[in-house]
Amino acid sequence: MSAECCRLCGTAPLRTTVTLPRVPANISRLLPPGGPLDDHPVTLRLLQCDECGLAQLAEAPAEHYYDDYLMTVSHSPQMRAYQQAQAAEFVARHGLTGRRVIEVGCGDGHYLACLAAAGAVPVGLEPSARFRDLVAQRGFECHAGYVSRDAPAPGRPYAAFVTRQVLEHVLDLRGFLAGLRASIVADGAGLIEVPSFEQTLENGRFFDLFPDHVNYFTDRTLRLACELAGLAVTWLTRGMNGEYLVAWVQHALFPDAQSLEDAVRRTCTALAEFVAQQRSLGRRVAAWGAGGKGLTTLAAAQVAGLEYVIDSDPHKVGRLTPVSHLRVVPPETLKHEPVDAIVLTALAYREEIIRQCRELLGFRGTIAVLGPTLELV
Repeated sequence: MSAECCRLCGTAPLRTTVTLPRVPANISRLLPPGGPLDDHPVTLRLLQCDECGLAQLAEAPAEHYYDDYLMTVSHSPQMRAYQQAQAAEFVARHGLTGRRVIEVGCGDGHYLACLAAAGAVPVGLEPSARFRDLVAQRGFECHAGYVSRDAPAPGRPYAAFVTRQVLEHVLDLRGFLAGLRASIVADGAGLIEVPSFEQTLENGRFFDLFPDHVNYFTDRTLRLACELAGLAVTWLTRGMNGEYLVAWVQHALFPDAQSLEDAVRRTCTALAEFVAQQRSLGRRVAAWGAGGKGLTTLAAAQVAGLEYVIDSDPHKVGRLTPVSHLRVVPPETLKHEPVDAIVLTALAYREEIIRQCRELLGFRGTIAVLGPTLELV
């Protein structure tokens, strides 16, 4: 996908909102004293999608930028306390004691230690060799590499995943999140933490824009990113004095449309058998409703033997139904061309039609309401 396309929804072109002409190319790299000052500033362009709202940088870091990346925050007592409390709450709320949790982008392994202290069995995944060395020194299992749609976390499935301060670096947002989803069990959980773009906007903090932070999330765009990857956000808050957005997620449960395949067979069979039974007893049958539901059912069921289709809409009266080719007649037809049974397909108007049949038209025959099985009124 082009850098000028939204990484979240694919919209293009994007609107340029901010241009910073001179920023460090690598904010994790400080220069050695007395060494050659060979670094060169880069220009940042912040783009924003007017469709979904995601803000992103136009340019991305070089391909192997993170192979030697090193930026730690575990020296800070405030950060250590924040991470310990966060890990303990996440483990407790999701019943992760004694269960394997993968931290994707685990850095120096400090948060792995927080998870372990809370009772989980943590495993790390980290592309930076320098970070992996630090994780090994802490005694934790750690894999090299990245997560993508086609490459979930090694050693899956896990009971949960954690990815903190990572999503803002990812070019393939939906692929990365899909890979996380595929890395956990069906009832698993996840914790996603990113810098808060609200904090940036609320306080005019242009200095929050870094070359390696290619995505900038608000509550809305973080939630949208998760939902598009099949992750339901169960809780979303601001943490660390409003600096971070923290989302707890789980597998989104989608209704399985496959069940409609069985409904086709059941409904069509029930309708055909009802009409055939009525006809075998010498009874005449009509349908009520020339709307979408009725037209679809009559065409799909291929039922023979219906006399006509009743509808109150004068624009439909006098015409033929598509595929099934039945006459559409007004309700008054029941008086001079009576039938013994009616199949009601206009479900939204069920009570109105039944009342019209019984009270206004004096119909005393059988009314069968369309459904998985026909309901006899």
